Amino acid sequence: MSTGPGHGTTWGCDENTFWSRDPDAGSRIQRQTSFLADLFYTKMPGMVSLIAAVLVAHIMSVSCSEETINPDVVKAANFAIEFHNRMTNYPYAYKVVDILSNSVQIYPPSRVKFSIKVRAAQTTCRNNGSMNLEDCSIKANAQMMICIFDVLAVPGENVVPEYVLLQHCV
Repeated sequence: MSTGPGHGTTWGCDENTFWSRDPDAGSRIQRQTSFLADLFYTKMPGMVSLIAAVLVAHIMSVSCSEETINPDVVKAANFAIEFHNRMTNYPYAYKVVDILSNSVQIYPPSRVKFSIKVRAAQTTCRNNGSMNLEDCSIKANAQMMICIFDVLAVPGENVVPEYVLLQHCV
């Protein structure tokens, strides 16, 4: 049982029932409502905004699925894996099969930085620099790796990836 800040009202809960007692009325008032909902909406209105902000941040940081991935992120991920293939001596090229997480930041003076975590799989194409990854299929029993890339791009209607700032694959 607690006393509301500055209200003089006492509130508490028994199992699933919220109750409050107004000192002026002297009677017990029962409500069939959530104790936390009443507490947030009537006693701490600022908490509603804070909880909403935390919820939105959590929803936005959840792992991506193919339907929700920004095409610019996909373009940056493909650019990064092609760069990674050119910089390594793997016998077969790797291709992005899943984007696990991503974030986008403004990068001064006029660039966008994509931080991307991907799952890549070995393809049937030889890693010779002249292959088109779109034409490459994934090998049966392909080796998989997780890569983290930071890609710098020119923003605009058609984002153009320019540089890979970070590449780390395991």
